[in-house]
Amino acid sequence: MSSAAPAGQSPNLGPAPGTPPSGPEPAPRRRPVVVTIAVLLMVPPIIIWLIAGVAFFRAMLRAEGDGLGKILVVGIGAGVLAIALLVVLLASLGILMAWTGDNAAGLAVPAGFTFGLFVVVIVTLLAQGKLSYHPTMVTPLVVGGLAGVSLVLIKSPPARAWFAGRGR
Repeated sequence: MSSAAPAGQSPNLGPAPGTPPSGPEPAPRRRPVVVTIAVLLMVPPIIIWLIAGVAFFRAMLRAEGDGLGKILVVGIGAGVLAIALLVVLLASLGILMAWTGDNAAGLAVPAGFTFGLFVVVIVTLLAQGKLSYHPTMVTPLVVGGLAGVSLVLIKSPPARAWFAGRGR
């Protein structure tokens, strides 16, 4: 009783090591829901960073003072606007990278930065005993929370597996 196996294959063990697979490549997996949700949750923080940066700069332009003091205040406002615009740019590129499956880090960096600022502010206020509710605190709380949830989702096992599969 002789069983003839195709070249490069053992009759009982399948393909020999080092031989290329002969079957068709599997179709690319669909984008996990957690990646879609993570991308959508980062849209409000982008909008808030943009609005906050422009509003802070405009407030600094309207600040009182003259001479060197005015230049310093406007310079600080321009610096904060530059940081806000950088976060907006990085988050926008991160959304694009996450959506196409290129890299999770592109979205994790701005989400982590936003969430980190949220945590630092909350811890500082708690340490100083100054944490009390004001209606203006709702927006930063929501934005920080959304960034935190987005960060958790983009680092979840289904998202990591999808990114690893897309990297081949």
